Amino acid sequence: MLEWLQALTPEDIIVFSGILVLFVTSIITLVRLSRIANRVGEQEFYIQESLLEIDGEQYINLTIINKAFSTNHINVVGVELRNVSHPLEEKLVMIAPRSKYQVRFNLAEIKKFVFATRKKYRKFRIYVENEIGLRKSIKPKINNRFMKRQYLLLKRQERLEAKRIRFESGQYNFFERTGLIVGLIFRPFVKLRRHMVLSTNKTLRESEIRRQQKKEHDAIKYKLDQDEFELNEIRIREQSIKENRTRELELERLKKEKELEIERIKEATLKREFEENKAKIEAIIPEEVAQAELESERKNPKVDEKKRPRKLKQVEEKVESEVKAPVVEAVEPVVSEPVIETQVASELKETEMVEPKVKKPRTRKPKVETTESTIETKEASTEPLGTIPLQDEDK
Repeated sequence: MLEWLQALTPEDIIVFSGILVLFVTSIITLVRLSRIANRVGEQEFYIQESLLEIDGEQYINLTIINKAFSTNHINVVGVELRNVSHPLEEKLVMIAPRSKYQVRFNLAEIKKFVFATRKKYRKFRIYVENEIGLRKSIKPKINNRFMKRQYLLLKRQERLEAKRIRFESGQYNFFERTGLIVGLIFRPFVKLRRHMVLSTNKTLRESEIRRQQKKEHDAIKYKLDQDEFELNEIRIREQSIKENRTRELELERLKKEKELEIERIKEATLKREFEENKAKIEAIIPEEVAQAELESERKNPKVDEKKRPRKLKQVEEKVESEVKAPVVEAVEPVVSEPVIETQVASELKETEMVEPKVKKPRTRKPKVETTESTIETKEASTEPLGTIPLQDEDK
């Protein structure tokens, strides 16, 4: 076998693999075609169930789905329990291709059939039959669970009702009689237990009431303490504000005191300076001052320097220095040279130009002084400027 496979050529392997692929695809195609044929040719449908509650009543909701590509007609919808069937709806309903049909039934109608003379709950089934007799059934799990709970509740109620009737008539069974005898024997203990339970519950209730009252009292006390704390805080804050204001006023008072002391020192200093100046002035003797001024005027008979402009004074001083200088030096022969203007002469000209612009003092002067000053200025201006004055012998 292996040798035969090894002897195969690549062309044979390709052929066999192609045949295998064709075989598998043909099988898949046949299966799909059979399913399509079943849906097209047969009337296939499915059933789904659910539980509904409307206005406090329970309903079972059935959905019949037609998956075929042909129309389906439903005749009967019912409940099936073992081999017994109970139809719920018998009418012809047409279901279009690829569509559904919904119907619901009250569970009270089904309970009559399921709970009838049964000691044990048995699950029921829902079946649907079409016009050609094709029947399909399902076991509704949701509704069976709900119906089982309802069945157990019903049986319990029936037992309780039967027990009540037996106790009213005195027809007890064995277990009930045994229970009553045991209850009579242990009745004192039951009463004691009940009394203990009641007293304990009463004590616990009273303690709970006291605890609740204490809790309310503590809450009110805590609220009062909180209010008192806030009040004290506000008072402390106000006191601190007042203290701060007091400190500010104290600082302002100290500042004013220092300013007042400074002003007093200034005033005292001014008074002392005034007294010193006053003493100096009072110490002056008018006769001596007048005598000294007269002597100085006799020695230097010049015009008062304070009454002339500063620039004019400087020019006159330069002119006087130039006039006095040749007298001290040796006499030299005079050479007739052209008159050369010096810097002093130019300054004299400028002073002559500037002199009328000088403002005179507002104080009135005696007419004699003004005339003397004008005569002296004229005499000074008559001399030639820039020339050296000659002595009497040279003239």
